[in-house]
Amino acid sequence: DSADCGGNMTYKIGEVAKLLGISSETVRYYEREGVIQSQKIDQESGYRYYEALDINALMRVRMYRNYGFTLQEAKEMLNTCTLEEIAERLAEKKTELQAAVAWNERLLACADRMIEIHRSAAEMLWKCRIEESPAMFRFCYQIQDQLIDDPEIQKRVQAWTVKMPVVMPTPFFAKDDILAGNKNFALGLCVMAEDADFLRIDPQARGIEYVPSQLCVHTAISAQAGELLHCGLFQHVLHYMEAHQLELAGDAIGRTVSTLHRSTTQERIHQVWLPFKNKKTGFQ
Repeated sequence: DSADCGGNMTYKIGEVAKLLGISSETVRYYEREGVIQSQKIDQESGYRYYEALDINALMRVRMYRNYGFTLQEAKEMLNTCTLEEIAERLAEKKTELQAAVAWNERLLACADRMIEIHRSAAEMLWKCRIEESPAMFRFCYQIQDQLIDDPEIQKRVQAWTVKMPVVMPTPFFAKDDILAGNKNFALGLCVMAEDADFLRIDPQARGIEYVPSQLCVHTAISAQAGELLHCGLFQHVLHYMEAHQLELAGDAIGRTVSTLHRSTTQERIHQVWLPFKNKKTGFQ
């Protein structure tokens, strides 16, 4: 039960924990970290008792923690900071929170896009239709199964990878290799044009290519575990073009949709856009 200690009401650890909706061990943890100090008044049972001021301190620390401050920062704000110093720290945290909100809003938009990408890939697997390709910024980091040995590119891979899923893997297939059915391909990372400003993409950086939107034959392909991507996967697209009096007019660009891990194999799904021109008119 609660107790009166020298005129100040004190409360058992269980009462404090229940009031704040935390565990007794969490209360003990905060005491070990020096946030609060219990008053041991029952020498026989060893029960730890806390004053109302301790409860208020725990509430204040929890508030600071919910802002994203570390426990050490919360302790400093509680015990040593002036009001002006607390205001300055809160202003800095506000900037961090605004950046986090902007990132989460971008993730929400990306989630909508990824939902559509997966549904479209399921619908278009080994099928063809004519549509506008997405405009994107991209760069290559791998040719066939070999990583490009370039420190600048490797550094860019690290910087872009942490921004997934706004950043996506992108396969590349050269026009001549597609027509010849060669095994060649390249892999890279891409950012959709609508996300470029948000990620502060430098279009002038070495190796970065801007791929504008254009009318293409769109398809989705898959590659099984142990099978490298290759240009022979586009025979169905070439047959489609032939049937519609079209011909390949440039290199093919894609997006890697997903990697599906199964018990016995692994499947990689890619969306690909292949530019074309009309055989009769020569116009794209």
